[in-house]
Amino acid sequence: MPGVSIVIAQALVAAFGDIDRFSSGDKAASYLGLTPSTKQSARTLHHGPITKCGNSNARWMLVQAAQHMARQSGPLGHFFRRLKKRKCHNIAVVATARKMAMIAWRMLKANEPYRYSPPQSTETKLAGLRVAATGKRRRGGSGPGVKSTAKLPGGSRTVKPLDVVYWKEGLPTRKTLAAGELKHLKETGTMPFVEQIAQQQIIPRKKGRQAELPSRGEKETRNSACNGPIAHQLDLGDSSD
Repeated sequence: MPGVSIVIAQALVAAFGDIDRFSSGDKAASYLGLTPSTKQSARTLHHGPITKCGNSNARWMLVQAAQHMARQSGPLGHFFRRLKKRKCHNIAVVATARKMAMIAWRMLKANEPYRYSPPQSTETKLAGLRVAATGKRRRGGSGPGVKSTAKLPGGSRTVKPLDVVYWKEGLPTRKTLAAGELKHLKETGTMPFVEQIAQQQIIPRKKGRQAELPSRGEKETRNSACNGPIAHQLDLGDSSD
């Protein structure tokens, strides 16, 4: 899941324990104290702040992970932004943390990776976990004797489809989306993102700092307008950079 590091994942797995003891994601979130408290008297029902029961460490970590959902393009990011329009920031964060707990329960229960992860950051995250666990690194590039050619002027980067990223790291591929889930994606406007992560993308590389620096001729022209000692200092400074 976006925003979930190895530390947060370990805290969740340790807090849940045997995942089969929870019959639903709502009960798993309630176990972490992420459900609203309820006060009822006769026909009057009032929902208050979250109960804060269960493992406070795992709950705090999920809340911190939910802080980053405003920048996400998938369904979690849409859920956060839609709720923040009606509620305050903190309520949106806690509600998103609750939804993340329910999704984590589903992932552990079905032994399935998250369906809407950005492929580029997911590949980097999984590669880091592989190196930390096994020490195995994969060699990139086109291989010996093969000259690589840029697909775009100025260089480019190929982003693999999400299913290919999961397959290369030995994870189960995503299951076919149900009709109700497809309908929800279309209603929330996140279907273009889902279609994008399922295809290979070729994106241009960002220009490095050296491309933004002035050329040597531009430096000399600029420095010649300065007086002797100052010009000498500026030229030394530019050369050292």
